[in-house]
Amino acid sequence: MAKQELIASVKDGQHASFLTLLQNHRSKRSTLNLKEVILELSRVQKEELWMHLHSWGNEQLTKLIPEEPSEGDIQNDQHSAQSEDKPGGKVQQSNQNEKPTQIDGSGGQGVPDPWNQEPLEPYNEKLMEGIIEFACIYLNAFQDGEIYIPDKLLELTVLLHGIVKVLEGSVQRGVLSLCELWWLKRLEERDHTIGNALPLLIGAATTKSAQKKDVIRLWAIHDALQVVNLSNPENKPLVEKLVVCAASAIFLSCDEGIKWLALLFSWDFLVPHLHQAIKSLLPECTRLQSEKIAGVYLRAWKNSQGNVRQALEEDCIQDLMYAAIHVDPMSGRLSANLHHLLHHIHRHKRHHVVATTIFTLYDPFLWRSLKAANGLVRMNATGLLSDAFPLTDSSLNQEERNNLLERQYQEIITLLLDPCHLVRIAAIKGVFTILSEFWLMIPSRIIKIIFQKLLSDLLYDASSAEVRTQVIKGLTVLVDCRDAIPFLTEVLPRQGDAFDDMSVNVRIAFVKLLLKVKSSKVSRYWEIVPVHHLLHRLEDDKPVVCKLLTQLLLNSFHPVHHEDQDLLHRSLTLLEENRAAARRFYQYASRKLDLPSTVHFMLLIWRCLRNYALAQKAQESSFDEEPEISDIASPEGQPVIDGQASNKGSTLRRGPFRVGHGSGVPVDDKENADSGTDGQAEDDDDGSSPLDNPALVGGLLDTIVILWTSNAHRLALPQNMKYLEALRTRISKSMPLFFKIFKDNNEVSQTLLYLSSFLPRTLVPTLVGHCLSRLRALHSDQDSEDSHATYINALCNWNRADDVLELASEWLERGFKSGLDASIKERRRSRGRGVRFCETNAPQPLIALRLIRQILKHPLNKLSALDRNRHLFLEITENMSKVKDMIGERLRQTEELSPLCSDVFLCECWAQYLSLIAVLHNPSLEGQEPHNLQDKDDDGENPDDLLFNSSAILSLCLDWADSVVVPALVEEIPGKRKLRAADDAIAIVVSVLNNLLVTSTHLLMIGAADGTFAYRICGFVDSLLKKDVSGSFWQKSLLLALEAHRFLEAYDLYHEENEAAEDGTPVDVMNSCMTSTLAYFRLHEDLPKNAVDLKDTLVMVLSSLGQNFRRYQNEVMVHVAATVVEHVCWIVDKSKGVDTEVTKIIELGGCTSLMVGACQSNAKLATALMNSLAHFVTTAVHDITSLLAVSYLLTILVNDSEKISRYSLKQVVVAADSILSSIIIPVSSDTEEGESSFVFGFYEEYAKTTKVLIEDLKSSLGVL
Repeated sequence: MAKQELIASVKDGQHASFLTLLQNHRSKRSTLNLKEVILELSRVQKEELWMHLHSWGNEQLTKLIPEEPSEGDIQNDQHSAQSEDKPGGKVQQSNQNEKPTQIDGSGGQGVPDPWNQEPLEPYNEKLMEGIIEFACIYLNAFQDGEIYIPDKLLELTVLLHGIVKVLEGSVQRGVLSLCELWWLKRLEERDHTIGNALPLLIGAATTKSAQKKDVIRLWAIHDALQVVNLSNPENKPLVEKLVVCAASAIFLSCDEGIKWLALLFSWDFLVPHLHQAIKSLLPECTRLQSEKIAGVYLRAWKNSQGNVRQALEEDCIQDLMYAAIHVDPMSGRLSANLHHLLHHIHRHKRHHVVATTIFTLYDPFLWRSLKAANGLVRMNATGLLSDAFPLTDSSLNQEERNNLLERQYQEIITLLLDPCHLVRIAAIKGVFTILSEFWLMIPSRIIKIIFQKLLSDLLYDASSAEVRTQVIKGLTVLVDCRDAIPFLTEVLPRQGDAFDDMSVNVRIAFVKLLLKVKSSKVSRYWEIVPVHHLLHRLEDDKPVVCKLLTQLLLNSFHPVHHEDQDLLHRSLTLLEENRAAARRFYQYASRKLDLPSTVHFMLLIWRCLRNYALAQKAQESSFDEEPEISDIASPEGQPVIDGQASNKGSTLRRGPFRVGHGSGVPVDDKENADSGTDGQAEDDDDGSSPLDNPALVGGLLDTIVILWTSNAHRLALPQNMKYLEALRTRISKSMPLFFKIFKDNNEVSQTLLYLSSFLPRTLVPTLVGHCLSRLRALHSDQDSEDSHATYINALCNWNRADDVLELASEWLERGFKSGLDASIKERRRSRGRGVRFCETNAPQPLIALRLIRQILKHPLNKLSALDRNRHLFLEITENMSKVKDMIGERLRQTEELSPLCSDVFLCECWAQYLSLIAVLHNPSLEGQEPHNLQDKDDDGENPDDLLFNSSAILSLCLDWADSVVVPALVEEIPGKRKLRAADDAIAIVVSVLNNLLVTSTHLLMIGAADGTFAYRICGFVDSLLKKDVSGSFWQKSLLLALEAHRFLEAYDLYHEENEAAEDGTPVDVMNSCMTSTLAYFRLHEDLPKNAVDLKDTLVMVLSSLGQNFRRYQNEVMVHVAATVVEHVCWIVDKSKGVDTEVTKIIELGGCTSLMVGACQSNAKLATALMNSLAHFVTTAVHDITSLLAVSYLLTILVNDSEKISRYSLKQVVVAADSILSSIIIPVSSDTEEGESSFVFGFYEEYAKTTKVLIEDLKSSLGVL
């Protein structure tokens, strides 16, 4: 049926039926299989079928590519047009028996001639696709036997191949598939069906959208390259496409692509072009791609011979080796990619031919590169030598090979002590790599020499911490070498001193070494570093080191699968050895334990302490009745937890065992699996318990608190509520007993109180009132943080922060009231003798500030308090605004306002007030929970009332400070300014203004301000710096200016109309700060005490400007240069000349030493300063004094340049020389007398000195 339908549709020209058959063939739902139909056709039917399909194809191609008309056709068309113009005329057609030539040159008898028929339909692209698709189906139908190819199919295929370049879209893709299939089937005339398709297939594989399948498809016809003469100039476009393949990363993503690229290296004239294309890919390729590139070169080298192999070795691989040695390792990924590429080649050095080739290629330049003057070249060469070790040549005899190896050993030993630390680092890495791979091959004397250098010199290299780190890392690598274990067993125990290295990276590497030693069981890690030493580091070191130490000690002090008694024994041992280390151990260990095990351990500790408490209670009350303590493992009604601790071993009764102080700490599972029975027998005679030590009890309670805190987020999950309920129930039942037994131990009581805060307040109602009463009973001499932190944390955990805030608000109100009501006469009377009554629970406004600070200090307390009690914070903030009136009143007085409203209170209250303003800025009410908003509405509070604009409030504070505080800073006196007489008032002013600047900086830092505020604060600081001469605000002003600058740039507010005339910009603030330092150093020699870190701040600010705001940095640096020149001018005028004995910038002192010294320490800042100085000299220096100052400064900098380049100094010298040549120097006449003669004398002397200095500078710097 399908066979007859196919023949009929083709024979009768039914295009639609033919396309329908193809569609059904593609459909998975249809049972039609055209391959089976084709196999059923006879040869005659196949010939007839393809004769009609060839005709269809010819017809469609004619419509697609119409034949250009000949001269005779043009004449016929003109004659026809003339005939049509005559009335009643008919078109006369000549040469009616003449037919145009077919495209393929075939006649085709009995076939309808398309040129005799007028084309009624346009070009049918779908039909053309169908014909090509049917041709592919036809070829694929013959799987095993010989394929019968009708002549018309061959003609059509050759025809399509000839015009494939002008085809487009799916038709072109179909023709390419047909040509590819024709080649793969090895059919007749296949050489004539691939030439035009090959460039298109290569182009498809090199586009940006190319995929692996395109490369695989190209490799399948790789033998087609043999039929193309690539050396023919006509095939130059094809050659260019082949070269592009080498620069395409898609070819490196599959094996077929690597084979294709390796095949291209078979043509010697292509080798240099392909190598250049690969080199263009190297700077941006990945590590894996560089490895694939090495595979390309290796495969091409193995498959080549003669001139091609020589070109690959000398022009490609050796070129890469030379580039890897001389490349800058700091410039991107090129260096790393080259070294990784060569590393992949070096991996094949075990084959003697490859090893000989590697040595031959390296030999001309490697040895001299190891002694090059450039340290980076030596570093690269060291890495390659270590990676290629051992360099051998199979053509050498045994003695020559030994000499070659000895040469390499000596070179490596020499490199270990290279002056450049980068070379030493590369040598250390290479040495340990060589030792781990070739330990048995290297002579023992060489190993001893190497380790003597490593462990005696490099492990204690004071010039570079990275050198010391690499030695430790190398030892870690060497632990995996089994042959080196006997040597390491003797060496490692003597290297424990390195664990105390001042560099944290060295300590991290050493702990990793201990972990490796522990896992490989090479030695016992506590023999390298004692356990008490490890615990000391665990107590004080950085978190990253503590985490590794916890991992090291975890199995020793908390073996998960051991019995309960053993867990308690090890925990007590840890607490006895170092309680602070135990706190950090359990803090990080909880992250490595599962929640059931953690809860089990917490309940185990609690049960042990409860049994001890019951025993103490029974001993105190009576010896007649002994309490039953064995029935507390599972209270009635309490669900049992998986893995719950049993009663066995859960109590440390008097006698079962005792943890000895200073006794060996258990350090490993294997070593501590069996406990000593003799020691227990001795302890049985001793009737004491380790829990008699209060420190151990406190440590165990600390452990519970730490584990609970660390796992709070996991306990809060719904699936873990059973563990949380178990903890709450069991701990709450025993809490009264614990408070009674340990009431005399304040430390344990504080820990119990904080532990109680994890329980619902309904379970411990009396403790809430106890905490509040203790807070009310605090006195000023008890205001240390420890005295109230525990109570506040507990109350916040119980959601009772509102009680603390109300207490603080009450005390603050009393403090403000005392300051307002007290008069000067009353204060004087109060100083007289008289009888006073002590008021119980007197208000403590200073402590109130500490309470608020403690709430905001703890992150969890802060979040919960702000979420639930924001309205109270707003009320306190509004109440605390009275501090401005108090400060204003205090500045008008000479004494403190009152004992409650002291100067200390005013300063701390102002700081806390500003802190609350920043914290309460711009609340996000949308993020609150619906029930919270509902509660607020029920209480009669409008959510809009909780909004708070911090920048607006701070703007009001700026206005107040500008009118009240700043005038009190200095007292204007004709001709000069001086500080007020009252030093305590000045201290208040400085504190108030500094806190205001810090808070404004923080507000800008978090983006909680606007452009108006940014310009307003800059104007305020600019005005402040111009009035202040004490240097109290320099550092904070610079930091504020930097943050204001970043804020204005980030929000694109620099060019808004907010920049009013009275306001300033961040650049103005920085420039005013420089000017203020100049004025200060004219009166003082040293920096003020509160500005000792000004140099570091200046470096940070200027460097930050240079990273993203180069234009503004140039503006500031020009002002810095002007300030420096002005200060040097002042020095020159003061000393009436220059001091030639000064050779260091620091000897000049003042702002010159400060600013130039800051720029000298940074190469980029040094360049910016010299450029700005050259600009200043060119544009602003017009007098001989300034020019002398510049010359004097340059003379000092030539001897004390640090990171200032000679090129920068030359630029400034050239600028100064040009200015000197343009200045007219008058000469005083003999008739000049008096002051005029004196002035001209100095002028001439300055000019002469300037000339001498500039000439010396030109000579020393080589300026022509």
